Amino acid sequence: MLGLPLAGLLILGIDGDHHFSTLPYYSEEGLIETWSPEAKRIREFSLLNQDGEIFHSDSLEGKVWLAAFYSTQAPHVAQMTRQLLWPNFRYRAEDDIATICFTLDAAHDQPQNLKDYVSRNTRYNSHNDKWQFLTGDQEIIDRLILDSFMIERDPEDPDNIATLWLVDSKGYLRGVYHAASEDGIKEAVEDIALLQKEMDEVAYARRKSVKKALQAVPLPVLGPEDHTVPAFAFLDMDSLEFSHRDVKNRLRIVDFFFTRCPTICPVMSSQMARMQDVLRERNMHDDVLLLSHSIDPEHDSPDRLREYGERIGLIPEQWQLLTGDKESIYALAREGYFLTALESDTAAGGFFHSDLFALIDRSGQIRGYYDGTSTTEVNQLLDDVEQLWILNQ
Repeated sequence: MLGLPLAGLLILGIDGDHHFSTLPYYSEEGLIETWSPEAKRIREFSLLNQDGEIFHSDSLEGKVWLAAFYSTQAPHVAQMTRQLLWPNFRYRAEDDIATICFTLDAAHDQPQNLKDYVSRNTRYNSHNDKWQFLTGDQEIIDRLILDSFMIERDPEDPDNIATLWLVDSKGYLRGVYHAASEDGIKEAVEDIALLQKEMDEVAYARRKSVKKALQAVPLPVLGPEDHTVPAFAFLDMDSLEFSHRDVKNRLRIVDFFFTRCPTICPVMSSQMARMQDVLRERNMHDDVLLLSHSIDPEHDSPDRLREYGERIGLIPEQWQLLTGDKESIYALAREGYFLTALESDTAAGGFFHSDLFALIDRSGQIRGYYDGTSTTEVNQLLDDVEQLWILNQ
């Protein structure tokens, strides 16, 4: 946990010099050079801003923002304000950069007091609402500071926090600075530019992908006329039901496997793990679901699936391993996806299954099959799912 008084300067071992080509992420354990599931993300919040309006964290999606924590009547408020005015003015004309302050004295910092403060200090900004000062239930704010921003306050001086956090456009913590340090605030201004570059690169890649998708030959619809994958209900790694209702209009990449498989399953799982990472890099992870069904459910209990998933770096929000009634799984493979899944005395491991990934669109139609052991075909699958994603199919 991190809590910096105005006198402090040590920040998670960072001395002010960058050692990353891009900004790191932060976790409860410290720095992460690249994104991982442990990366700290700001949880949702809903508070009141200086205009007395509800301000929800959703409004920060797609924006880079600096988070600060103080009261407008704190002894060091002038110093905090002076430091924050620099990045706020530097990026005054850019809608995707914001300054968000959380009060440490909600009883005093009612909306009108905050409005006077913000108006007085941001009168030279060309854009309104770039600086939001939030108030509300102090317990909720304090919990947010502790849980999301990992700031553990000094019990003897709880309102003296000089920690500034830089939050990226997806809500992840990407930089931490001492607000009393001019070098720290300079670094924050430079880091905002790095995150802007990161956003620009993503936007450029998206424009190229859109152009490519619009020019591409439409993907075929496979299977019998009007066929869609039927309803299903199995168990996930937490022993909870996972069904067709949980797909929630997402694209799907589907395969069949078993954890004791000595032949193609490790290769296919490795390709699934790679797709999981690429989909996140392309910002498609919320809309594309990876589903792997065990064809050995008598052995592959939810606990065993969880252990297997942990070994291969599975992220549950993106990739689900399912188990359940064997005959129902086999029937879904055969009649839903037109893939093979069966017990076999002659197959290695005692089971035989297709080595294919099936691509399923939002309406449940099959749009392609790909060799799950071939990097070339999996690359094509990634391009095809991106085409469906862009065209909202």
